Amino acid sequence: MKRNILLIAVVAMGVSALAQSNSRDAFLKNQAYNEMMRVVRQMEVLESNFSSLSERVSKIEKGGETSALKAEIEALKAEVNRLKADMQSQRKEIVADIAKKINTVQARNTSAATTTRPAVDTSNCEQYVVQSGDTLSLISQAFGTTVRKLKELNSLKSDNLRVGQKLLVPVSSRR
Repeated sequence: MKRNILLIAVVAMGVSALAQSNSRDAFLKNQAYNEMMRVVRQMEVLESNFSSLSERVSKIEKGGETSALKAEIEALKAEVNRLKADMQSQRKEIVADIAKKINTVQARNTSAATTTRPAVDTSNCEQYVVQSGDTLSLISQAFGTTVRKLKELNSLKSDNLRVGQKLLVPVSSRR
């Protein structure tokens, strides 16, 4: 390989000497010389890398690096196992924390649901079937009551109604 580099360098010097004869030829020959020198530098780098790799292969073949590599692999495996254990531990903590929060929310919802609300008097009510175009506002006006009272009587959380839905409406205040 060194012989190839020397041969290219000698050819490059010859090209350099010829380059001085004609300006266009000189320019082209100078470019050729620069390209050859670039190739020489690349070959030197390749030769250096080849030597380094050859040394490493020799060490591995002799067993010098094999035990070190095995030890490093074992250390990495141990680290991976430790990280897996940490991850599982954190996962368990997260699940326990979420379960605790869910239980707290469920307990709150249960206690809120079991708190006694004042009973709504439905003794003076009749059933009304929602027709197309009905709104709570129109129904409350027709029966002489309020939207709030209708929602309370029927445990409605929103103002949305469905055609065919049955509502309790007060009888005594009907016009």
